[in-house]
Amino acid sequence: MKKICKILALLCSVMMLGSTLASCDILQGVLDNLHPPVESSQSNSNSSSTKPAPKPEPEPEPEDDKSALYSYYPIISDVMPTISINTPDGDNSWATKYKRDDKLNDRIDYVDATVSVSDCEEEYQITDAEAEVKVRGNYTLEYSKKPIRIKFKKKSKCNLLGLHDGEEYRNWVLLADWKDLSMTNNSLAFYLGNTILGSDGYYCTDFRNVQVELNGQYWGVYLLVEQQEAKDGRTSVPEVEEDYTGTDIGYLFEYDSYYTTEQQMPNGAGDPTFTMNYAGGPGRNNGYTVKNDIYDNGQLTFLKNYMDNAYKIIYQATYYNTFYKFNNDYSGIVSANYQSSKEAVDAVLDIQSLVDTYILNELACDLDVDWSSFYLSLNMTAEGNKKITFEAPWDWDSCFGIVNGVCNNAQGLYAASRNNPWFKLVTGCDWFQDMVCEKWAELKKYGVLDNALKLIKQEKETYKPYYIGNYNKWSERINNGNGEVIAELNNYKDINTAQGLASDYLTRWFTKRIAYLDSQWTKIEVDENLPANAQVYKYEAENAVLGGGFENKNPIRVNRSYASNNSYIGDVAAGNTVTFTVTAAEATTVYLYAGVSKRSMQGTFGEWFSITVNGKPLLLPIRTIPAISNGEEEWHTFIPIKLAPTEFVKGENTIVFTAGSTSSNFDYIEIYSAEKLS
Repeated sequence: MKKICKILALLCSVMMLGSTLASCDILQGVLDNLHPPVESSQSNSNSSSTKPAPKPEPEPEPEDDKSALYSYYPIISDVMPTISINTPDGDNSWATKYKRDDKLNDRIDYVDATVSVSDCEEEYQITDAEAEVKVRGNYTLEYSKKPIRIKFKKKSKCNLLGLHDGEEYRNWVLLADWKDLSMTNNSLAFYLGNTILGSDGYYCTDFRNVQVELNGQYWGVYLLVEQQEAKDGRTSVPEVEEDYTGTDIGYLFEYDSYYTTEQQMPNGAGDPTFTMNYAGGPGRNNGYTVKNDIYDNGQLTFLKNYMDNAYKIIYQATYYNTFYKFNNDYSGIVSANYQSSKEAVDAVLDIQSLVDTYILNELACDLDVDWSSFYLSLNMTAEGNKKITFEAPWDWDSCFGIVNGVCNNAQGLYAASRNNPWFKLVTGCDWFQDMVCEKWAELKKYGVLDNALKLIKQEKETYKPYYIGNYNKWSERINNGNGEVIAELNNYKDINTAQGLASDYLTRWFTKRIAYLDSQWTKIEVDENLPANAQVYKYEAENAVLGGGFENKNPIRVNRSYASNNSYIGDVAAGNTVTFTVTAAEATTVYLYAGVSKRSMQGTFGEWFSITVNGKPLLLPIRTIPAISNGEEEWHTFIPIKLAPTEFVKGENTIVFTAGSTSSNFDYIEIYSAEKLS
């Protein structure tokens, strides 16, 4: 947690206790009726105020309250701080000439510089600290405005603007936020990371908006953040002692589809890499790059072996309910007497860190979640938990619905449907979904989601003149647009209003996203005992009305003994609908089951189908569809899944099942009702 902001943010959490974001009035309540957690005037770049607004004293909290854990809030001051970088020759070409190909060929060198910080609180001012600078990134190097890395000299390591509780480090990063027209995606994601992960003790970079000058020339608005690295206090793993060759160290590594380019870089410039064996499980790629110092090949071999075996332990536990554990020296695995898949997983993986990371990625719909910039750590020191831990979330310029075809409508379980191997292992487990629901309830209770929406608005209003200045400097971003971004955002062509309109889009999208996830993660309890007088009515799927673009070929399969009524509906794809019409003699509460087939991977019913009853969405409890077992035939082993009770009106009732991105063959529904149905 970042101590410098706790008092201010604690007040925000108190103000928001008990609030919820009901989908019907989120936008009105958040944007119109609620005050921002930090009061700030509508300033411009000539304002003389450099301090955040006064912080009222927080109200006392109940002893059992967790609001202090969710108290993080970034500093947003009326005057944006300035970071000035000066090089001995006064030449700025180091910040403009390089592209990604230069990185891959190890042609980007550090340049000597001094770094000063001004227009900020007095305690954060710095004058001419000795450093080195260079441009950084992957595809962001292709943009005109490039991210910058600052590396202070060993004896000149500094803290910048109070980030990370004022701790001093050598390495810092300035993100250019080129693709994202609102320049708020990273701020929003890092705020969420600091509250969702930070509340459970996991690391996420601190951040602050700054304007940058290079050799006296205005260079635009950047986001100051921390370098993702294994340094004491930054992540949960300690720095490796120089030249130490033991395997009992801290490891920080990235799930990274660019791992082959790291291997191919000349002069040994690339990061160490390893590949994983997913043992038949899911995963878009199997490559990882290591971000901590490695002084012996045995350390890399140990990490790969640990990850391969840990994955096997988790995969066997969650897919087949077969339990293993590491042997004493972590060189292999042996059978274990665990009582549940959760117990087996918990022995090798920090489950809460994965829950938090999953929620963050579902909120953001991050395009890269199964591609790169997905960080893991493993602390094998004597003090370490010796479990795979998920932390240091990074790279959010392609999320929150701005990229063509990526969750633009803010609906659906995006992260769960992508091919991230770690999410695929556990998101279908009841115990994992229960933990997601519990964490989600805390985020609502302590105002995290409300404050996230306020942050968008506050940055838009407080920093408006600075964003205008940025787009005057980099007008080509406005004029030329970005080919990956949706048309609506590329149509904002006025330098004076483009950021504000993009910020409004982010607010609308994020509001919808919260409402959707609230419908999925508000825990629904289902009484497992049916009413004694309930009669069962079975309706075969092949007799339902099919819609939503089923292929022209007949989707009904007949004469299959493994299906109810010897037939079922197959080839059910995303967006397909199966509609049942049921007549009730009187208004009544009914209990609904759906017969769907298993697949090789277990999942939740909510991933596979959504349901409306008489046009109203049915909130679904977490119901796991287990993976096929030995001897069962994939797609052809049907299982009844009990859903939430629902209300029928007297007369005709319409039930519509709509297939999600991950779907299944559909066989029947059963309705238990005390009233007569037909």
